[in-house]
Amino acid sequence: MFNTLRRRIALLLIAANLPVIAFAIVIGKQEFALADLFGRDRLVQAAELVAARASGIPLDSAAIDDTRRNLIFRDRGSRADIAAAIVGPDGASIAKDDEGSPVGRDWLPEEGLPTLALPDDPRILKARGRDGRAYRYAIASVRGGDAKAIVAAPFDILGHSQTQWLFLALALPALMALLCVGLVLFGIERFVLRWIRALRQMAASYDGGKLEGKLVPLDGAPQEFVELGDALQAMSRRVEERSVALEQAVDARDRLLRELHHRVKNNFQMIASLLALQRQEAPDTLSAVLRAPEDRVRAMAAAYKVSYASGEIGHVGVADLIRDVAQQARQTSGGRTFEVSAHFPEDEFEIDLDFAVSLALLITELLSAASAASPVASVTAEARDGDKIALTISGPAAGWLPPAGLSQRLIRAYADQLSTGIEEQADGSIRLIVPLASELPSIGMKKAAPRA
Repeated sequence: MFNTLRRRIALLLIAANLPVIAFAIVIGKQEFALADLFGRDRLVQAAELVAARASGIPLDSAAIDDTRRNLIFRDRGSRADIAAAIVGPDGASIAKDDEGSPVGRDWLPEEGLPTLALPDDPRILKARGRDGRAYRYAIASVRGGDAKAIVAAPFDILGHSQTQWLFLALALPALMALLCVGLVLFGIERFVLRWIRALRQMAASYDGGKLEGKLVPLDGAPQEFVELGDALQAMSRRVEERSVALEQAVDARDRLLRELHHRVKNNFQMIASLLALQRQEAPDTLSAVLRAPEDRVRAMAAAYKVSYASGEIGHVGVADLIRDVAQQARQTSGGRTFEVSAHFPEDEFEIDLDFAVSLALLITELLSAASAASPVASVTAEARDGDKIALTISGPAAGWLPPAGLSQRLIRAYADQLSTGIEEQADGSIRLIVPLASELPSIGMKKAAPRA
């Protein structure tokens, strides 16, 4: 809720003004209580004064003329806002000061004298006058008779002057607090937040080490924000320069590694060509012996060839690799007819280059053994959970794997390098699980153009 700078500062300012508001409430309540007590004392004094002036005057309504009425109620200036009258024991009016009454003529209770006293001041009675308004009354006995002097003042809690002063005393600190909060929020918006938004917009345009588009102007901003904007631009320039240098270094290293892999592939092919030439010149008894090392060298060259062609130095496409190895197996079957088909799903499976060399050598040994047992073989691939691929070689009848010898040892060694096992199925096919590359290569991120 209070997660923004504006809201938190507003909350802080309100909290800082709470003691002032609380102090104003305490003082206001005290002033209200004192003013109310003063008003009640004034009401009682007015009743006693009217009763004292009425003492010794015959209180027959027929005998009270204007002269005697003015004598009884002559202190009108001292009881402003207070109505006065002389009533009998039953509350019937004997004489009323209608001339100086501030509340009209119908302020006396409807029936009799008021009897309901205030809980904290029994001198003051409360009732409603004939006009329906609420009044506070004070009654004093007139000496020498059973008549009563009764005075009244209207009691309206909202219209009461003390209440109005209390509201004013509470409203002023609250208004000052709101004004303070408003001014501070305005200052924060004008001198802080809008420049923070400008800097955030500048940072949002930061892309790849440089600021894209037009820079946000900081004219008129506080010096601290101007310096921060300059620092951001300087940082952007430095990062841009370093990014360009790193990209150039990565491109240079990529080119060098691609050239290195290309030369490694060429060297393997040269070695294979030398072995092929030697095999052609050798007697028939040695030709078959030289065929196997030539195939193995060509398998290693195939891994680097596919990696170089794909443009991702470090990763090798499994489908292209096995198709290349299968093509070589068809060409090097020693005069025998040997057809190898490769079937792969549409997904592009890739493995690390180190695993690709071992996989190419393993597939070469397996296809070499398969060609001796059957004229047809197939290689299929199937994705497995956990970033793995299952390769199945089928075609020959069961028992075509070499039981012993160098080829058998090499098959086991290459399988160990791939952290997999050779699973022989009942139909004669074999299956092996190969781990795929788990992430993009760290170098050579640019793919080569697709081959036609």
